[in-house]
Amino acid sequence: MASSRPAARRFVPVRPGPGRPRKGEARAAADTALGRDRILQAALALIDDQGLAAFNIRALAATLKVAPAALYWHVPNRDALVSGVIALALEGVAAAVPSQEPLTWQARLRALLVAFRAALRAHPHLAPVVASELAYNAAFDAPLLEHIVVALEQARFEGEALVDAFNVVVAALCGFATLELSTAPAGAGEAWAEACRAQIDAVDAGRHPHLAGRLDALRNRAFLLRWTDGRTQPLDGGFEAWIDVLLRGLEARSRALRRAA
Repeated sequence: MASSRPAARRFVPVRPGPGRPRKGEARAAADTALGRDRILQAALALIDDQGLAAFNIRALAATLKVAPAALYWHVPNRDALVSGVIALALEGVAAAVPSQEPLTWQARLRALLVAFRAALRAHPHLAPVVASELAYNAAFDAPLLEHIVVALEQARFEGEALVDAFNVVVAALCGFATLELSTAPAGAGEAWAEACRAQIDAVDAGRHPHLAGRLDALRNRAFLLRWTDGRTQPLDGGFEAWIDVLLRGLEARSRALRRAA
């Protein structure tokens, strides 16, 4: 006797039509087309062109011709994006250390200092955020820090003395370059520069005779006494003096600590 139940319908999977990939495939395609590296390169170019204050996710998405939401597949937020941009801008610093051995610790640190300053001069809008230690922490460069530790070990620092010397080197690494590349306040124009010049020229020679006597040499060539930033007028002589004082100071401190021990 034939069954009265209707025959079971055979399940036929529905295939996506042309031009309509599955959700997973769509994301994979987006990853291939976009990608974290491409996003960071575009973000760095945008910051170089417009400055960090004007930088935002919407502008970056417009540059890449994608929706802002597409960027969040690769970076969780603006802070993470800026950290990634810092890492990208500074990624060549460690590679600038000469590879030939033996390499003195002084030569190793000098190469790092010179390369770090050159990297920031190439991307000066990043200087303020690099000066903020906690912002830089999210993208610290392990190869660069490895070179610092190697140099300090070569200089015979140990224990707490190595920690102190490490902090001195990192402060030196970031300090001069970020201060040199500091800029005038937003919207400042010639009136601001003229006010700076007027204040410097108004130093009272009676009350501050030594400063007044050196103003011709110092004005616009020394920190706190300039109105032109380091991109336009680099402080090369001061930078070389900075390196010399740092290396000689570390050498003297290492020697003194060993004598005391």
